[in-house]
Amino acid sequence: MIKDKPHDIFISYSRHDLQRVIAIRDELKELAGVDSWIDLKGIESGEQFVNSIVKAIDQSKVVLFMVSQASMQSEYTKKEVMYARNTGKKVVPIVLDGKPLSGWFLFEFGVVDYVNIDDPVQKQKFHDNVRSWLGLTDAEDGPLDFFETGMHYYLKQDYDVAFEWFMKAAKYGFAEAQYRIGLCYLNGHGVPIDYTQAMEWYQKAAAQNHAAAQNAIGLLYKHGMGVESDNEKALQWYRKAANNGSLEAQYNIGKCYYYGRGIAINYSEAVKHFLATAEKGYDKSLSTLGYCYLMGEGVPTDYRKAIYWLDKGAHAGTPAAQFHLGRCYYHGLGVDVDYDKAIHWFRQSVKHNHGAAEYYLGLCYMNGYGVEKDEAAAQVCFRKAVKQGYEDAARYLPQKD
Repeated sequence: MIKDKPHDIFISYSRHDLQRVIAIRDELKELAGVDSWIDLKGIESGEQFVNSIVKAIDQSKVVLFMVSQASMQSEYTKKEVMYARNTGKKVVPIVLDGKPLSGWFLFEFGVVDYVNIDDPVQKQKFHDNVRSWLGLTDAEDGPLDFFETGMHYYLKQDYDVAFEWFMKAAKYGFAEAQYRIGLCYLNGHGVPIDYTQAMEWYQKAAAQNHAAAQNAIGLLYKHGMGVESDNEKALQWYRKAANNGSLEAQYNIGKCYYYGRGIAINYSEAVKHFLATAEKGYDKSLSTLGYCYLMGEGVPTDYRKAIYWLDKGAHAGTPAAQFHLGRCYYHGLGVDVDYDKAIHWFRQSVKHNHGAAEYYLGLCYMNGYGVEKDEAAAQVCFRKAVKQGYEDAARYLPQKD
């Protein structure tokens, strides 16, 4: 169920009671996990104000009327409460001064239950009952619903609203929401970038064995984001995540063995992790495993197996696999030389700004391999390759005096 606005309750009150009302609102958020709409602008006139109030009441399920001498004398609160009743909303009077209901409210509503907010027993019962009033006892209206609503807005790139819904779900210890909040802080989605906060939220989810969060903590340690860089700790977290089923984490363990991050270089061990994840279709492993077979790293050189894995990776859209497969067709490694296929895969790879693929595409244009010779097109490719960090392409560019 997708909600249009992240609030459950409308609060009708007099501004004379503002501080008490804000405290009640905040307790509702903290103890019951529900959001309230409250007018803080103080513009009690005009069509815009009326429209804003009407819309807020329409989008709420329950209206809390904060009963005090000031609110009972306010025409605005009376209009809000009467509109809520006339549109079928549940109206719950919250007595702020301990006095029984009277006046126009008693005339319009008769004798109804109310909450004396100064009575600890009634206050506790109010907090216990509020979720039931909102119909949040079913699973569809609980943290899973909040999370799914957050994802709805996240995919629409409405990150501010998405973040609010993730927070609502996280209040209930919903691990996936905690993980997504960490991602929001990592990427600045709906909140300023804050690596320390990202780590804190990842740790909340990781404590519940959330594999992606455990892997994310490893990446923060690897890159020194919010913490000091520590490859050994990164590896520890990758192992936890891999034990909980994260293919990315198992791939990252392979990279640790491959590059000697937090552990001694061991290509054979690296290949074991690449193979295990490649067999399950993890795209990065397809490319890396193919490269290992191509170069004889951790396994004997085997062009047939290299082509097999690179082809899978290339069709999965991995730029590195597309490049290396193109290179195999360019040089005739495990296959017959086929410049048409080489160019096809280089072109696929350069769509992702792969500098080495740009370089090889430039060689094809320069030499007329699979295309007509085109020095201008070659120069464009070489310039792009250099710009993307592939410095070998610079030797084919005009030298400055």
